[in-house]
Amino acid sequence: MKNTVFAAIASAVLFAAPSFAGDTTAAGTETTAVAAEAAAPAPAVTAIPTWKPASRPAILPALYAGSAALQAYDAYSTLKALNLGGVEANPVAKTVVGNPALFIGVKAAVSAASIMAAEKMWKNHHRMAAIATMAATNSIMAMVAAHNAGVINQLQAR
Repeated sequence: MKNTVFAAIASAVLFAAPSFAGDTTAAGTETTAVAAEAAAPAPAVTAIPTWKPASRPAILPALYAGSAALQAYDAYSTLKALNLGGVEANPVAKTVVGNPALFIGVKAAVSAASIMAAEKMWKNHHRMAAIATMAATNSIMAMVAAHNAGVINQLQAR
């Protein structure tokens, strides 16, 4: 976002700057735009438009990124544990873990669904509910990730 704002301001400044190329008059002498501007009355100063900062608190995009990262780690650690001889404990996930591509797709869809639900809550002015939902789902996924890490450590210690 900061890069976009910087690029917009830089473009406005660069493209709004006066031209300093020289013009040739009928007498063959060259005048510059600076001299011509000095003779003309100064234009009225206009304010540079300001951009309204994003209305979302910084925590919400961070929770979105955390959700995606935790779901990705869950997919990785589950598949690694299965390769080491572990067994999927989630009865719903048992049906899809046999196909890694499908399993990863399901994990991505779950992450996207929770983010979309929080976004809808945010836009419908249920802002605390959006943050609480993402915090709760991330907390649950953090516990799952910690459990998976423990299972992997046990399986590797054998």
